Amino acid sequence: MTAICPLATPSAACPSRHGSGPLRTKTGLRWSWMADYVQKLRDDLVEQFKGKPVIDALMEAVGDELNEVRQFYEDLRDKRNIQTAVGKQLDGIGDNAVLTRLEAGALACAKESVYVLDDDAYRTYLIYKIWKNTNNCTYYDIIRAFKMFWDKPLHYREDPAIPATMIFETDALTPEADVSKLLNAPFIKAAGVAILVVANTEAPEMVADVPVEGILGRGYTTTTLPEIETGEAFIDTVLPVPAAQNITQTKLPELEEDEL
Repeated sequence: MTAICPLATPSAACPSRHGSGPLRTKTGLRWSWMADYVQKLRDDLVEQFKGKPVIDALMEAVGDELNEVRQFYEDLRDKRNIQTAVGKQLDGIGDNAVLTRLEAGALACAKESVYVLDDDAYRTYLIYKIWKNTNNCTYYDIIRAFKMFWDKPLHYREDPAIPATMIFETDALTPEADVSKLLNAPFIKAAGVAILVVANTEAPEMVADVPVEGILGRGYTTTTLPEIETGEAFIDTVLPVPAAQNITQTKLPELEEDEL
């Protein structure tokens, strides 16, 4: 088994066809070893042909083609799984599960005019559809279907007043919880049995401070002017009227005429 060197040098970080050892690639959630056919062809040469430019170019041309064939078959093996498929490969799985991307968008209650889901969202609905096609509609099967779209606890109960109905109820949820994910989630059920989903929400008490102050045109403003020391006794009067119409009235003393 070839050891993996630390990422200290470019050759250790990414073994190339000019180095020794197989290539390592990540497929889904696992690592797999890939043979580099260019290097394998070079290694299989007899010593007298190694390092010859023409022969080396031939080995590289043939090895590149073999690497592409190997990559093609590895993609067929690894990228057609529902967990790793993307694009048209994922659409092909949808054809087998009888759920197109358009139909999955309608199930998701997408608000856009064209129901087009990205690969991750479409993959979730495909897993749900496959489970719907293969389950036995037991209590555990129904809960598992809900868990695909809702990660919080659900409590099951029955009500004699509502026969043939399975009731699933949440704990008290905060306003931050997106309840629409639960209420819009597709579910599975047995024939003749109804599903009732109850979402309990609570909001904390809201406290607001409402300041009381004058508003232009709706209150009165009184302005007190400072006293001004002068030689004459002026009388200043400020009438309390709406702020938009403040009027200041000043009464002056009578002036006496001096005889010439």
